[in-house]
Amino acid sequence: MERFPGYKIYEEYNPDQYKTSVQKKVEKALGEAQKEKGLINPELLEFRELIDREAESLRNFFGYDIEIPELPEEITAERYEKWKEMGLELHYLPAEEMKKDRELPGWKKKPRDWFYEILEAKEVAADAATLPAAWILVDGRDKPHYEDGKQAYKEDVLAKTLEELRKKKAIGAFEVKCSRFGIAWDELHEPEVKKAIAEALDVPEKYLRLPRAIEWNYLGNAHHPSWGETNSLEWFEDSYMNGRRRLDGGHSGSGGLSNVYWGNPVGRNDALGFRPQVVFPRE
Repeated sequence: MERFPGYKIYEEYNPDQYKTSVQKKVEKALGEAQKEKGLINPELLEFRELIDREAESLRNFFGYDIEIPELPEEITAERYEKWKEMGLELHYLPAEEMKKDRELPGWKKKPRDWFYEILEAKEVAADAATLPAAWILVDGRDKPHYEDGKQAYKEDVLAKTLEELRKKKAIGAFEVKCSRFGIAWDELHEPEVKKAIAEALDVPEKYLRLPRAIEWNYLGNAHHPSWGETNSLEWFEDSYMNGRRRLDGGHSGSGGLSNVYWGNPVGRNDALGFRPQVVFPRE
């Protein structure tokens, strides 16, 4: 049987995109009612709500619907609850190239021009401005204001781990022993340090790294504008100048979410902290 003209329109039809907000609220209410009757697994319902929230956030940022894959097997309900208690958040980063000239509804603070200049000059990875098409777990807490090197992240889940690492001299000495500041990029990537951080967060060590500059910028714009409102900095994962430098940024006086610059990977800076991020592999 031959396909009639326009068949492709029906083939790609997605009924969910035509639902009204009222329909979605009714479906959610029915889902809650089924949950109370024990007809729906509460864990599965919570994960479905997480995916729905991500879909809405992505739509608000990009201005169009983006397909989101199911959660990786490593993300169990037990781990998810534990991560939430730690202040960690799950988000989906789609395969989107964040070109300098793109105009997107939620992209209020783009990386500064210098970032795109070094990208064009091939001094950073060719995909440095592209999101990874992956579920990620990231620390959602704010970075603190700089206070003469005495600042620390609030209710830091890594505080005890960092204090222990300093006792072992695995990372450099610092006045505030439990602080994320004053740690070199190279130290954060030492096997002993990565293992300790991964164990503290209950995450697979092989997926643990720092956010890349473009990931940090997207997350800040889409979920955490406050990341750009304090005068401290954070390390990024990106290599610059063939690894002789690493990117950092986030200083409020230098552009906030737009701020991207570089630091010496062996240097310790009392205004420069970090946030852990886990990138789960694509299924």
